[in-house]
Amino acid sequence: MKRLRRATLAVMALPLCARGARADTAELRGLLSESVVTTASAAPDSASSAPATSVTISAEELRRYGIRSLDEAIDFLALGVVTSDPLRTPDIGARGVMLPNDNGKHFLLLVNGHAINDPLFGAARFDTGAGVPVEIIDHIEVIVGPGSVLYGSNAMLGVINVITKRASDFSGGHVMGEYEPGGSFRAGAGAGFTFSLAGTPGEFTSYVAHASRFGPDLDFELQPLARTPTTNEPIDYGPNSRTLGHWGGQLDHAYFSEATSALLRLRLSDVEVNFLASTYEQGIPYSNNAVVVDFDDPHSDERDRALRIDVKHGVQLTPLVALTSRLYADGFDYRRRVNRRADLMCLENSFDTCQFYQASVAHWVGAELRLGLNWLEDSSLQTQIGFDARLRRVRSKEDALDADTGQPFDRTRGIIDDEGPLLSPYLEQTWNPTRWLAMSGGARLDVDPRFSPIVSPRLAVSVKPFEKTTVKGVYSQGFRAPAWAETETVERKQMPSAELAPEFVRSVEGSIEQRFGANRVMFGVFRSWWDDLVEQHILSQGEIDAARSAGEWSLAQGGAVRYQNISELTNYGYNASLRGSLSEGQLSYGLNGTAAYTRSRHGSEKRVLPVAPQVFGNGFAAYTFSEQLPTPALAVQYVGERLIDRAYEVEWRDPRYVSGFVRVRATLSGAVPGVPGLDYRLSATYSTASEGPYVVGLRPYSRNTGPQPVYGNPTDTVSAFFGLSYHFLGDERRNEVVP
Repeated sequence: MKRLRRATLAVMALPLCARGARADTAELRGLLSESVVTTASAAPDSASSAPATSVTISAEELRRYGIRSLDEAIDFLALGVVTSDPLRTPDIGARGVMLPNDNGKHFLLLVNGHAINDPLFGAARFDTGAGVPVEIIDHIEVIVGPGSVLYGSNAMLGVINVITKRASDFSGGHVMGEYEPGGSFRAGAGAGFTFSLAGTPGEFTSYVAHASRFGPDLDFELQPLARTPTTNEPIDYGPNSRTLGHWGGQLDHAYFSEATSALLRLRLSDVEVNFLASTYEQGIPYSNNAVVVDFDDPHSDERDRALRIDVKHGVQLTPLVALTSRLYADGFDYRRRVNRRADLMCLENSFDTCQFYQASVAHWVGAELRLGLNWLEDSSLQTQIGFDARLRRVRSKEDALDADTGQPFDRTRGIIDDEGPLLSPYLEQTWNPTRWLAMSGGARLDVDPRFSPIVSPRLAVSVKPFEKTTVKGVYSQGFRAPAWAETETVERKQMPSAELAPEFVRSVEGSIEQRFGANRVMFGVFRSWWDDLVEQHILSQGEIDAARSAGEWSLAQGGAVRYQNISELTNYGYNASLRGSLSEGQLSYGLNGTAAYTRSRHGSEKRVLPVAPQVFGNGFAAYTFSEQLPTPALAVQYVGERLIDRAYEVEWRDPRYVSGFVRVRATLSGAVPGVPGLDYRLSATYSTASEGPYVVGLRPYSRNTGPQPVYGNPTDTVSAFFGLSYHFLGDERRNEVVP
């Protein structure tokens, strides 16, 4: 990818270089620093003229700013995108839209162009569970706005494509280790080399990594939750419960995660093979309305495993015609164990502890064929015609067990066993009739037998009224097909879903970018309309009674939920960005900001969107002295106040917002003096936030009765880590200074 970027930028730089004396160093450095993205239009394009708002995060930036996972890269370095940590899978949002406990359903995650979101849940992880260690990442392309025109379902908020390193940028062997006292450690090893097989050039890169989080210990406020229905005695919330009848106290065991991954990238002439295997396990540190768990139980956890393979072949048949084919296959399984003593069915059966065990499996295979037509052989008029065909199979179930014996005490529920094809032709047309005008348009048709066919169009125009000024306008649409887990699951508390329709978003945006030497400033405005959002609706007693009368529900007592197309969203605002370098490239910096207005509509009621910050941004700067001296770097994130995730379940006695916060990360990195090949990285982070916007506890009581659960999940305010990496056997580029 770096070779592609350098070749593209070299061509772009020719007119500038030809001017001789008029081309100064800053101008040339600015042109060469222009990001080249391929995710927005499936072809190389500069970020300023690509048909979407985009930002590229380089491997050098990941190293300089102490980044250890995708969510950190997004929060500290990206434009228009932000994550939120519920102490489990991070929520991710963009431009003022974030849906709590969404598990990444509305952002499409790609690794080397391979879609990661699974068909059963529609989810993707953006922490270490993504399975892509930062050490093997060449760059991350963050595309903001609907991207279904090329990628189909889930690309409503945007697309994030993680590109791994090629052998030319990862030559030799590499080992690393990082340790965060009281918090985590990471370790990894990899290698890259080029070779020749029967006269055919090839290259190979691989990386194996493990990351473990074992803290920090967190304090949860004690909450009196329940008593036994027969004796009115306080309920025991597990063997680690601090006080009978109360949930809370210091959490020592349940806040943990273990992530192991292996990546392989092999290229032989025109054929490329990508392989990714990962396993991720994390604890369940607190109860919420969806999951009720014993306090501080290390045996209540979630685990998912994935095995992915992608085989690509690209060939330039003639100067006019290029053909790309791809075969891919994915296997994914998910397991969740939830232990709890405070369960009515458990008490009725006189069990010490009940375990609710969910097991899910998804497999999908597919083939994609893309024909590229370079009509004038100078890239000014190009057509991409593609067809993606996929076959998916999903299975899932949930059992209620006696935790001590493993024997079931209730019938298996939540059974899903289904399969279905997906056929998706698409078309993308670009036309650059002059140096100052670029236009692109396209559409994709997704044919899924579970829903009516869906068309996702996009149209973009980029104009350069002056040499260093770019004005861009984009209209795009995106959608998300409801996952099988939403349409098919029937559990103890989840009623059958009515006919669910796909979610849709329409978006318009405009931006202007101005270049000043090696510096760029961008300002953009956006407006989007969301329809038919799927939400887990808590049914009223009248709705439950009606469902029983209709024969849809047989549970004798207790509440129930059901997925429904409930709400609409109106969202508008602006993005602003300033990036560049000074002092002959030694000082690099960036500043990104987003402000938005977002309201959801439920019938005639308008609501502020829970968890989603309406103002957020980041800033970063690093100064490179020389190869022999350390590189200091500082990254700052700001997130405005947010509404708690369960603000609308009932009335609350107290305010329902958590305050905004600032998070600062200082990093020092460089080569260890006197030890060739050995690098270090020292980083410390401070956050002004000690709590997040997530409610801890069961469904809140009404305003005037009973205790209420705590809102504001505890978070860590101070952390630091130290890491070493060693490069050997030919890594000649490790100390390269990137301008």
